[in-house]
Amino acid sequence: MNNLSDKKQKLRKEFRRRRDAFHSQLDMATRGLAFRRPPSPLAKLIAQSEVIALYSATGSEAPTARLAEYLTETGKTLAFPAFMGDSPLEFRRVDNIDLLEAGYRNIAEPNTDCPAVTPDLIITPLIAFDRSMGRLGQGGGHYDRTFAKYPDALRIGLAWSVQETDSVPRQPHDMFLHMIVTESEIIQRVDMTS
Repeated sequence: MNNLSDKKQKLRKEFRRRRDAFHSQLDMATRGLAFRRPPSPLAKLIAQSEVIALYSATGSEAPTARLAEYLTETGKTLAFPAFMGDSPLEFRRVDNIDLLEAGYRNIAEPNTDCPAVTPDLIITPLIAFDRSMGRLGQGGGHYDRTFAKYPDALRIGLAWSVQETDSVPRQPHDMFLHMIVTESEIIQRVDMTS
């Protein structure tokens, strides 16, 4: 591998494989219980936020359906991303999950009737993460551009523990997360622990 992009591509392939293998070994009950209620540190951040941006999980990604139910039950404004080409994602308020429809890469996203909102907290998918709060995404830079658009929003990664790597290769545009939540652990920046 000659450059950083090649290293990232190799990591993506390996960690998709790991995530898929881990996910396939989970029974349905465990899958249903995972991530259904936020752990205390994340619950505290959610309580302090009004608009929560969440993603529609696909395949072996950490599931978000139960978390979406929880956020709705607690009266939070729930938003999902809409793909906007090379521009940052647009978060749109979703009052009913039925308003999601197949969008970019067949990922469920809000239809155009859903109003755009500014998130206080963004819960993001990822392929791999490290303890310095680095995030390896799909490779399109969509979330990094979106994080830059909403610099005041807290950035929370949701992942399975098998997605941890020693070090995520970084490029200048890559942005760190504030917290990572797995099925077994919460990892957060030191300045978030007080």
